[in-house]
Amino acid sequence: TRDGGPTLMDATPGGTRGGEVATLTGVLRDYAALQRRTIEHRDGLVAAGLRVADPLDAATLAYEQVEELSAYPAGDPRHLPAEQRDRVLAALPALAEAGAALAAGPVPVALDQADLFPRNVFLPRPGGPFRFFDLADAVWAHPFGSLVMLVVECLHRWRIPTGDVVDCRDERVAGVLDAYLACWTDFAALDDLRRLAGHALRIAPMHRVAAWLGILRDAEADDAAVVRHGRT
Repeated sequence: TRDGGPTLMDATPGGTRGGEVATLTGVLRDYAALQRRTIEHRDGLVAAGLRVADPLDAATLAYEQVEELSAYPAGDPRHLPAEQRDRVLAALPALAEAGAALAAGPVPVALDQADLFPRNVFLPRPGGPFRFFDLADAVWAHPFGSLVMLVVECLHRWRIPTGDVVDCRDERVAGVLDAYLACWTDFAALDDLRRLAGHALRIAPMHRVAAWLGILRDAEADDAAVVRHGRT
């Protein structure tokens, strides 16, 4: 990445690793502008290899993923235990509801980088916007799903307790998300966009699962990558 210059995580002044609210709000405004430019270019992007992740397929995708992971032998790091399998299956109606709400909502589908966090953002050149790279996991999906990795990074960076549920009510997290959603208020009111973002955050982790399954699916159980990442 030397040709693109320093990344937000590695070269932010003060060593904050891109984790201050003012920087992240600027990043998300530029990212939303990029997403909006892709809305009319679905056919070209899909023809170039971009995977389609229709929100209406959310429950089906979750079912397929959980069945694939459950089928690995119990000693394989990729194996999904029965208790976790049952939790995912119990959530399928909620995932279907979230996908339907996104599909019926006013915000159109667009490019979702699916790995948006400070290490995948180049600092701006003088007078320019932030620049985004590493599109290997990108999908054509509801644009708000892009928020999931950045939310996780914020919770980690700011040491916000989460438990089993990602809670975006922290003032800093909410402020960052609202800065992004404000870029879409020509489609709907902010409160409606917040509800849609909640639905998108519910289904977006499956895009990450799909990416990891693509990496780990054909490996052997004792491969270093499987041992290190299989249970994540």
